[in-house]
Amino acid sequence: MNIAGGTNVRLVRYCCIALLCGFGAGGAPAHAATYDGGVGYSMSYDSNITRSTVPTADVTEQLFGGFAIEERSPELAARALVQVERRRFVRHTYEDDNGFFLDGSAVWTISPRFFTWAFDDLFRELPINLTLPGTPANWAKTNSFSTGPEFTFRLGPANVPVIGARYGAFRVQQTVATSGIGNNERFTLYARWLRLASASTTLSLNYEATRAKFDPPQPPAFYSDLTREDLFFRYEYLLPDNRSRHTLDVGTMRALQYGGTGLNVGQDLSGRVVRYAGLWSPTPESAFGVTLSDQISDTYSDMIRSVTGVTITGMPMLQADAAVLPYTAATVTTDDLYHSRGGELTYVNRGARLGYSLAGYVRRVDFQTVDTQDYQEKGGRLTLSWFFSAEAQAYAFTRYLKRNFPNLDETDADRDKGLGISYRMGRSLTLTVEVGEVERQSNVPLTAFVDRRAMLLLGYSTGPVYSPRSRR
Repeated sequence: MNIAGGTNVRLVRYCCIALLCGFGAGGAPAHAATYDGGVGYSMSYDSNITRSTVPTADVTEQLFGGFAIEERSPELAARALVQVERRRFVRHTYEDDNGFFLDGSAVWTISPRFFTWAFDDLFRELPINLTLPGTPANWAKTNSFSTGPEFTFRLGPANVPVIGARYGAFRVQQTVATSGIGNNERFTLYARWLRLASASTTLSLNYEATRAKFDPPQPPAFYSDLTREDLFFRYEYLLPDNRSRHTLDVGTMRALQYGGTGLNVGQDLSGRVVRYAGLWSPTPESAFGVTLSDQISDTYSDMIRSVTGVTITGMPMLQADAAVLPYTAATVTTDDLYHSRGGELTYVNRGARLGYSLAGYVRRVDFQTVDTQDYQEKGGRLTLSWFFSAEAQAYAFTRYLKRNFPNLDETDADRDKGLGISYRMGRSLTLTVEVGEVERQSNVPLTAFVDRRAMLLLGYSTGPVYSPRSRR
């Protein structure tokens, strides 16, 4: 896996994995950790794997393996999902390749109620150009890493000052398609004053200062180093039974680009910060999820914010359960800052025999440097699951996404639908068969396509914590 700054990136990644795994294995009593592993093999047929007007059929074989671990103890709260994949294109439409996936988070309590250390890492593939279809040529391997200490001072039962620091790094695989996208690292200092208004309500005033540096510096017409300051008020509400969670951030931000030879050197960018994440479970079988945001962001920040991790005082915002918020707007591989505004509404219900989820969102993204990337999008998803027995399950899904690029006069509408059957053979083996279709309609000539797909998957897992499937 050749990522720019390869030695340093591999070191960061391996250290993060070792810390997450090492803590789970030796940082707490063995009974505190839950972990499962597994392997899988899948064979997929695509009638139009290049997703173009000239269909090219191919068969894809994938072999993957990984593990998942969760731990909750007084010393450590951690979770990680790690997977490696080998992909082979039988008819050689694309080059065979290897893939890697990591979604991990850990909070190490060094001194109870005073000193903690946090780790977050997300390694995954992201689209490079949103106007192009999702083929292997339009995805880039990226890694977002964050770590740092946090100190908590308790001035009585209600007032809690907090100070902390984070080191972050964003790395992108260097290919022809990503040649204009560089790596960067950043340092963040933050201070918070928490007011514990009640057992379920916390109010806080938060200040965050970040300095981001591109390494190596980007060539002219690209991006500059920057400093950023965020000042916001936060309201947090959490019921003891975890049936209702709400977080609201309201404030301002200011970013100054400096150094290098980028187009925006010396520009002062200011804006508001509004973020809301809510989760409400009226019954044990159902849940509503809502997210709203209006903020200046970037790819690294959005990736770190989406890590499915444990929560501590210093986390950027409440992380809603991934099962409740299963459909999110795309994050694109870029160095640019962008103004993102949008919202998402999700409902999930799972009964003994039937489960379903509904999700819909809208989003508008305006880039600071390259305005041809600006887009507006809306989409939704419906998923149905039928549980015939403890061993057999059938499911169906449909997704819709409409994206408009106003500066390119382009509008694309993507539809994805499918159905499948999953059967567990014994305690560990699962056989899944799925068929589906991906379709794009566009006002740009020669970009519409239809891709009909069929997939067979055989997976082995030691338990429910890890699900063997492709995560590309």
